[in-house]
Amino acid sequence: MRPFTRRHVAALATAAALAAVGTLATAPGAVADDAGPWPGTEGRILTDGPWLVDPATGAATAVPGAGSGEYAAWAPDGSRFAVVNGQTITSVRTAGSTKITLPPATGMRSSAVYTDLTFGWGGRYVAFATGGQLAYGPSDGSWAPIPLLSNSLEPSTVCDTEPTVNTAGLVAFERRTGNCSSTPGVYVYEASTKTVKRVLTDATQPVWSPDGTKLAFVRARQIFTANADGSGVEQLTTDARSYANPSWSPTGTRIVFDVHASANGVDTHTTEYADLASGALTVVPGGTRGSNPSWQPLRKNTTARVWGSDSYATAIAASRWSWNTLGTSSPGLLDAKSAVLINRDSTAYSLTAPALAGKKRGPVLMTPKTGLSTAVKNELKRTLKKGTSVWMLGGTSTLATNVSTQLKALGYVPKRLSGVDRYDTSVKVSKAITTAPKYVFLASGTDYKAALPAAAAAGSDGTASTATFVLSNGKKLTAAVKSYLNGVNPDKTMVIPVGSDAKYALTHTSFSKWPSTYYYYPVTSGTSEGLSVALAKFWWTVPSQVAFAYTGAWRDGVSAGAAMNIYAPLVWTSRPDLSADPKSYLLRESAGTQAAVAFGPTSSVTAGTLNTAGAAMSANGSQFTYVPFYNGVGAASTRSLRADTAAPASPVKSGPVSADPNLSPLRTAKHQ
Repeated sequence: MRPFTRRHVAALATAAALAAVGTLATAPGAVADDAGPWPGTEGRILTDGPWLVDPATGAATAVPGAGSGEYAAWAPDGSRFAVVNGQTITSVRTAGSTKITLPPATGMRSSAVYTDLTFGWGGRYVAFATGGQLAYGPSDGSWAPIPLLSNSLEPSTVCDTEPTVNTAGLVAFERRTGNCSSTPGVYVYEASTKTVKRVLTDATQPVWSPDGTKLAFVRARQIFTANADGSGVEQLTTDARSYANPSWSPTGTRIVFDVHASANGVDTHTTEYADLASGALTVVPGGTRGSNPSWQPLRKNTTARVWGSDSYATAIAASRWSWNTLGTSSPGLLDAKSAVLINRDSTAYSLTAPALAGKKRGPVLMTPKTGLSTAVKNELKRTLKKGTSVWMLGGTSTLATNVSTQLKALGYVPKRLSGVDRYDTSVKVSKAITTAPKYVFLASGTDYKAALPAAAAAGSDGTASTATFVLSNGKKLTAAVKSYLNGVNPDKTMVIPVGSDAKYALTHTSFSKWPSTYYYYPVTSGTSEGLSVALAKFWWTVPSQVAFAYTGAWRDGVSAGAAMNIYAPLVWTSRPDLSADPKSYLLRESAGTQAAVAFGPTSSVTAGTLNTAGAAMSANGSQFTYVPFYNGVGAASTRSLRADTAAPASPVKSGPVSADPNLSPLRTAKHQ
């Protein structure tokens, strides 16, 4: 996979969620996938049951709606925990009982019960063991868990259990070889190199420290720590009791564990923690309630606003939010390779811009019809080398010849994509993206609320994009668009109509080159906000951030879609508060989604909207901070936030973040 590729897609024709291994890049101006700065804040202790135990008082609370279960585990930001009951994994919101049941794992060698559950990869996925094999799947249950390791890395002669994932995406686990009969050791799987290496012998129950640099583990029923590579082994506990199930505190300064002791034939169990600096042990009051303890990490999520003095300046601010200044490299930013120009007063010829910008790797900038504004000239010079292509959407009646002349004078290469109308132009744009699409999005060219989220999704693969985007004329297809669609094979290219108008246009058109029965993948909803959420749900697997724009501000939607398309979905919201569908979406994705970024002023996306978004994402509904980014100038915390960003390696993705569509639930047959 190329470095800029943002997701590897499932082989949807067979509905398989199989993908390649890769390394994630950093997201722009938002958050690390494991949210918040180190050290974190310690919340309650979670034990099997599940029980939430106050470490100071020992007060234990059963979580309403959680049911019963074992192997309870926290999401990295503490907003959710998950529990196992047999072959069922349930993810539960900490602030309330909103829960998700993950589908059963597929492709595993056995149907054994699940054990050793953990969150990883920024909370976007869970990992667990079943029948001596490791599995992983999205924490939002959007597709069924599958084997983590290939057969060559995990042959049937080994038994793997106790997975733990650090902030860099390294998976440590316990392995027994020799047909599962040998002394256990701790091994580490590195996704980027597809290698498994033993780092500790005679060791069980590994768990990573919060910063990912150390491992705690059990040897001879005592707790030890070691460096990530297995060096620097130190013994933490030394008495005659038996210790098990270590887990680090969010601060990285303490380790909590189960302790068992026998006296006069009576076995006693306590939950205790050790201070790493002094070695002192402390008993958790009431710690006999449940086992397998883990500390809730209270770490702050992020809300942010990107805006300017007007909607055109917001486009400039969005560009500065995403793209480096020439000759510099800031954490979280990318080097632009092109730019896309649109007429700032033409909705029609702006709808495909985010799709093209994702493929060509550059900002979308808004300029007057007659020529380049000073702000646009300055932003082009800030981000692009001379000799770079700048793409213009629409004919000379949309962007005058003078725009091309000015671009040439600045040293750029103007490239115009223009057809007889917006629909024909969308075909030209699609062909400039790829001549061999795997996916074709279709949305109404008369409804920007459907078109812009679709354009952002189409551009989400970045420079490796194989997704195109064409426009219907409401409920009809123009000749140019019909011809384009007729030229693709629906058995190999998945056609995704977004919105009821596009669905109607597709299904009420006959295609001479298509089979009599074909499959398509409709995304529909009764509201604009709901439609953008429905699109986000299947195209993205637990995005680490979400872009918001007000449904009544198409220019802000263009800026949001262009700035975030390779990182996050564009979701519409109404006023004065966050709409019901986006709120429900954030609650669902809260284990791994840690930033909500609004594009536009408070008169569009209100402060209340962002506060509601922050509460929906975060632990206890309050663990979030706000970062402003006005006219391209961020608060001091913006820079430090970017500097702290370190997105983990994912078992399935490469590129900045995660889109992983599972279209199989949408697969619909149509008979011509």
